[in-house]
Amino acid sequence: MNGVEEEPTIAFGLDLMLADEGGRSTPLPGGHAADYQFTYRPNWVLPGMTPPDQAGAPVLGFSRANLRPGDQSHAVIVALFGYKTTQWQDVHPGSVLPMYEGARVVGHGTVLWTQPTVWPLPESDKARFLSWLEAPQAGAQQ
Repeated sequence: MNGVEEEPTIAFGLDLMLADEGGRSTPLPGGHAADYQFTYRPNWVLPGMTPPDQAGAPVLGFSRANLRPGDQSHAVIVALFGYKTTQWQDVHPGSVLPMYEGARVVGHGTVLWTQPTVWPLPESDKARFLSWLEAPQAGAQQ
């Protein structure tokens, strides 16, 4: 036991589209190398929320590196407080989540899959989700 208490949460696989105009003015380093995992921490508007209400879910990784405005990529996010923020439980495949940096919408993610997990993310789940980013057609539920 490592002394860190695990918190039940939910991971999501997204088809992410960065906003062309009005979003980011600089590229995201992207990718899913260890140095970039969970370093990008946008917020998301969940079903039933009205902006400016948002919920946090850091990005484990992207399927592409150096994402520019207008780019599309797959992404894996892990909800902070996935079962304490009850709206996360209303997010299902097909849900579209606006992605925010502060008050700006910088993209939209369409949910492709959801998977219960815990925080901190176990290495086995991390490996499975990163594998999905490398070959998204395989699915992350395997």
